[in-house]
Amino acid sequence: MSVSFTADVLPIHRRRVYLVRHGHVDYFDASGQPLDPRSVPLSAEGTRQVQALAELLAPLSFDRALCSDYPRARQTAELLLDGRGTTLEGSAALREVRAGRLREIALEQLQQRVCQAYANLDDVGGDFLGGERWDAFETRILQRFRGLLHEPDWQQLLIVSHDAVNRLLLGWALGGSRGCAAALEQDNACLNIIDIDMQGEHVLQRFVRVVNLTPYDLHKTSEPRTVMERIHAQIALFAAPIEPHRAENRVQP
Repeated sequence: MSVSFTADVLPIHRRRVYLVRHGHVDYFDASGQPLDPRSVPLSAEGTRQVQALAELLAPLSFDRALCSDYPRARQTAELLLDGRGTTLEGSAALREVRAGRLREIALEQLQQRVCQAYANLDDVGGDFLGGERWDAFETRILQRFRGLLHEPDWQQLLIVSHDAVNRLLLGWALGGSRGCAAALEQDNACLNIIDIDMQGEHVLQRFVRVVNLTPYDLHKTSEPRTVMERIHAQIALFAAPIEPHRAENRVQP
């Protein structure tokens, strides 16, 4: 949309952001040992999930594409962009929120802490499982996103990132407090669409068109658990074997 009122008034442009979460990954190896969440690739299931989304997005074009620099996000973006000439840009600023060490959480508190990891989003000094503070995470993500909004070279933007990153950006688009992101589930390889009306560098309006659309599970019946409940289930499955190694075990959505 482009509307001009007078020669002295900047036109209003509607831009679109396609916001995607990476596909499924395995955070533990076959023996139950935790893998480094910064380097885990897509699983076979994750690849299938992304391919289903790629089919849905096939008719679309993107004039800008960014992803987190973690492999699972880059692989997801590459599958979505396959056959297009769009350059993919990696960004460390779009990395997932950093968790603390699991050994610092008592085993009897682990389920509550992990499953309710987003409950303290609005708390002063709140953090993600003893790791990155929410206010610092919010600053990191929104600073990069606002920088993108100030760049005039795109109309259709693809961002492939992570659960908490997407939640925060959707919360911004909805105009709510940071805490509203806790209710915005982001399943693997899900699609969100945000339209943004801008006049010059100023954001006038934001419209959330789509949230958490998964082409491989449109009716949301294959997995009733939340993102963090699924992560806790993975941790609990191997809790006893990995106990001696919990010092190095971190978790990411």
